[in-house]
Amino acid sequence: LQGAFPPGVVTIRTWEEKKGMLLSAVEMETSILNVLLFLIITVAGFGILAIFYMIVVEKTRDIGILKSLGASSNGVMSIFLYYGLALGIVGSSAGVVLGLLFVKYINPIEDGLSWLTGRKVFDEKLYEFFEIPTYVNPVMVIFVAFGAIAIAVLASILPARRAARLHPVRALRFE
Repeated sequence: LQGAFPPGVVTIRTWEEKKGMLLSAVEMETSILNVLLFLIITVAGFGILAIFYMIVVEKTRDIGILKSLGASSNGVMSIFLYYGLALGIVGSSAGVVLGLLFVKYINPIEDGLSWLTGRKVFDEKLYEFFEIPTYVNPVMVIFVAFGAIAIAVLASILPARRAARLHPVRALRFE
């Protein structure tokens, strides 16, 4: 188009050039949300670690009985690792389902929040969209879900090792 008109008569810009500030703001928001998501998952991992550690402390006598009856250290450790895996699968599955439902119904949720607060949450004049645009990247959803499962399993390793190292006699003596 620039070549079709004489120089200086028409200024031609792409929509990306015209809305550069908005696009950079949305890109910054996306980066911040990714960091927040990582921090939330990390905090959840530490929560799992603390809960599993407390389970090992509370179940010291039971672990001692299992080991005195012939359970191997690897068997005791695998119980906690499988429990961490199950917790990760259930938690990430619930998170994926709730997250996808939230994305699907984001516009009615925004309408409800706007009505509740009396203030427009997603201002169409600012963003120049009549509704919140959504796009779900399946690869990112799968990556986050498997990352959450991995963090749950990794958080269960230390308590599982502690449970596996318990000596049956000491575990029963101090309970």
